[in-house]
Amino acid sequence: MTEMVHRWRRFFTSLWTVFNEKNCRQNAAALTYMTLFAIVPLVTVSYAMLSLFPDFAGLENKIQQQIFSHFVPESGREVQEYINNFSVQAQRLTGAGIAMLLLTAGFLLKNIETTFNAIWDIPRGRKGVSSFLLYWAILSLGPILLGAGMAATTYLFSQKVLAQNDSLGLLPSVLRVLPFIFTAIAFTLLFVAVPNCRVPLRHGLAGGVITAIAFEAAKYLFGLIVSRSSVQAIYGAFAFVPMFLIWIYTMWMIVLAGCVLVRTLSAYHAAAQGRNYSDLVATLVLMSKFFSNYQKGLPVSEQDISRAGIRPAQWRRIREILQANKVIAQTDRNEHVLVRDLDSVTLEQMLDWLHPAPLPESGHRELQVRPWYRDVDARFREARDFSHAHLSQSLGDLFRESMAKELLEKSVEPLAETRELPAPENNSNDNKPASKGSSRNARAKSSSRTTSS
Repeated sequence: MTEMVHRWRRFFTSLWTVFNEKNCRQNAAALTYMTLFAIVPLVTVSYAMLSLFPDFAGLENKIQQQIFSHFVPESGREVQEYINNFSVQAQRLTGAGIAMLLLTAGFLLKNIETTFNAIWDIPRGRKGVSSFLLYWAILSLGPILLGAGMAATTYLFSQKVLAQNDSLGLLPSVLRVLPFIFTAIAFTLLFVAVPNCRVPLRHGLAGGVITAIAFEAAKYLFGLIVSRSSVQAIYGAFAFVPMFLIWIYTMWMIVLAGCVLVRTLSAYHAAAQGRNYSDLVATLVLMSKFFSNYQKGLPVSEQDISRAGIRPAQWRRIREILQANKVIAQTDRNEHVLVRDLDSVTLEQMLDWLHPAPLPESGHRELQVRPWYRDVDARFREARDFSHAHLSQSLGDLFRESMAKELLEKSVEPLAETRELPAPENNSNDNKPASKGSSRNARAKSSSRTTSS
């Protein structure tokens, strides 16, 4: 019981530490600022995408009503009318204005991806085609899926068959739970798809459900506090403006906290599978994996590194060192490949990268007059010569020899097993059936013994 309490305490401590280290408060404020500029372009793009499908005609206002009813407290409903008016005016823009709207919406999505990647310690985000496809999928498929889901839900619950067969009265409960399920799915997709790395689906789902619960609780508390506050008396008709800003900031704080939660869950899972390697041993394990995959023409994924027993924090340290020395490089899929010939990298070099100058070089002439320094300097010189003699082998030679030995051992094992098998006993005379002649002789001998007796 005590161990479990300590484990949960370490988990929440790590969660809080990462939340502060990644500047989630400042990032939530920046995303709030960007949301104010991008919310109208996002609504406009959504309307434009829905207008391409005649079956979704008239669903724009319903979708907007559903989004505001589930994502904005009662105190921020005045904003809906203003956003609706702005989006209607934005639909009359020319080509240049529409391009500016798309750029504004894209900037918000880019900032979200950058923030998520920073939480996941991803050095760079998507580039080129992959980035364009992600943003285009969010801007185009998001409204279409919302429209399709709402149309399907409206159609199903309008059927009399469901109402007639609902003997248990579950239909109203299902209608109340559906918005929460959609919110949890939306958060799950956000946590899994946006970071430029592989996020385990079970961790993303857990984070999505917990974030949805926190989101609903915050929405209820926010509406309760605003309804009992004197903001209306202070700001008058403009009271919805600061309240809406505070709510957007609160929403982004919850979303970033959910992202930190998913990242912490994945880090704890990987740490539980990791082994307590030193940095040098961990680097050699990684280089062996990179060399093996290079021979097969394959990259090294984050999952491969986790299976090798390397802890996430240790991998980040080693990755920075190897990338700085141009040994590995990251691909657009957040995988890593070997970009340097390992024949040019020795064990001594790698030790120096990980632990710079473990043995000081000779020098300091002013200390040569001291006997103790001359003695220590001589010992350091011997140690450097010994280290150079034994660590001058290249990693390429090391791993090639290792692969050759493994192949030899695998080929020798079947022969060794064959030699260890027990030799069959030589009972061929006993088991061999007797010939007719020998059987006659045996009967004759037995009859002669009987006669003589």
